[in-house]
Amino acid sequence: MFFKVVAWRDGRTAAECTKKFSRYKSCPDPNAFIKEVEFSFKFWGSVKSDVVNPSECMQELIEHVRHHKVNINGNVCTVMVTTLVLEGWQRKLDPDFNVMNTLHTVINRSDWAKSLYYTIEGLTAP
Repeated sequence: MFFKVVAWRDGRTAAECTKKFSRYKSCPDPNAFIKEVEFSFKFWGSVKSDVVNPSECMQELIEHVRHHKVNINGNVCTVMVTTLVLEGWQRKLDPDFNVMNTLHTVINRSDWAKSLYYTIEGLTAP
């Protein structure tokens, strides 16, 4: 669900999912975290954000996580950083390729979404 809401730029749900990844509830002000992420996602969904690549969006989300002391599971953080690296390579290989359009197509396939859900659940299980 996390990657789906990021792809659809649903800031509130992305922030709530990110908080759920936290094993330790160490965020001093969860509402401020949600508001900041929601504000960022509103920009990313605007016409002005067409010049912003998806890795910048994910990087800013990670900055919000760090700033608000949301302690997310290391496996989830690894997936987020790996996504940044892969998107950067993709941009260098083919700058005209729109990874967000492809992501929207792939995420809307229910079989792929279920598979990713079970994979992430397996990684984050205690």
